[in-house]
Amino acid sequence: MRCGITIPLNQPITSVGGLAAHAEKLGFDELWLADHYYNRDTSVALALMAQHTETATLGTAVASPFLRHPTLLASLAATITELAGQRFVLGLGSGGYEFPQEMDIAIKRPLAAIAESTRVVRELLAGPADVTGEVFSARGAALRWPAAPTPVYLAARGPKMLALAGDIADGVITHGISDRHIAYVQEKTGGGAQVCLMLDVDVDDDQAAAYARLRPRCLMMAGGSYADELIDVYGLPRDEVRQLRSTLRLEGRDQAAALVTDDMAAAFGIAGPAAHVREELDRLAARGVDSVILSVGGTDPDGIAGAMTRLAEAVIA
Repeated sequence: MRCGITIPLNQPITSVGGLAAHAEKLGFDELWLADHYYNRDTSVALALMAQHTETATLGTAVASPFLRHPTLLASLAATITELAGQRFVLGLGSGGYEFPQEMDIAIKRPLAAIAESTRVVRELLAGPADVTGEVFSARGAALRWPAAPTPVYLAARGPKMLALAGDIADGVITHGISDRHIAYVQEKTGGGAQVCLMLDVDVDDDQAAAYARLRPRCLMMAGGSYADELIDVYGLPRDEVRQLRSTLRLEGRDQAAALVTDDMAAAFGIAGPAAHVREELDRLAARGVDSVILSVGGTDPDGIAGAMTRLAEAVIA
């Protein structure tokens, strides 16, 4: 199982290259970035990471075609590949609750949008694109320099998006670390895509303290929008999830974070001593997970680097 880590973009952009180099030196195989308007720009961060690393895979987890048109995503993939060699993975997802609430961007027909985006990106990286879609089109569009293909992973939680990932993508990025959920993902994708789990980790001999830090970091994974059938797959009480969702929607993140329980955090992350973290990751590998994207806490670059080091000491031989 490959072991990746996120490089946070809520820190100064000048820290990104150093954190990426530190993570690669620690032995992490993959370095991933979230693409959000409210964080530092992903394209700049990827360029810095490409210049400060040599072997690690670089990826977006994830970028949305509703923020960056698929033609721009193809250009981004081609540009980073030009900088880093064929180390880039484009993770695509339809987006979160911020789009309609904060920007009046409607997430229209997400299945069609992601399928069409994947096709546009692949056609542009191979030559001219000829796509007329329900949501996205690229008719006669072409990059003006030779480009190389890149793997495409889809962010997916519900059964239809998981099935789409199995049909058209190289991999799927999803949340949920229980055995039951892993089996669910493998069934819905039909073995057609690499399974990549994204999870938060807190390494601490004081497990209660670790969970206290982990709970708010799992808010959106537990309380976000996803198919109700997944609540049971995650092994969570429906009434607690519904209350969490309602509080998040009506009262905001700070109030909702107080409702995240240890069981919710354990459905989406790992907290506790190094041996426990290692044991849980070994379990994921044994269940057939292909790669993990781990996220650590920290309020400044030095703190994040230290958390990366503790995690590496726990999980990388």
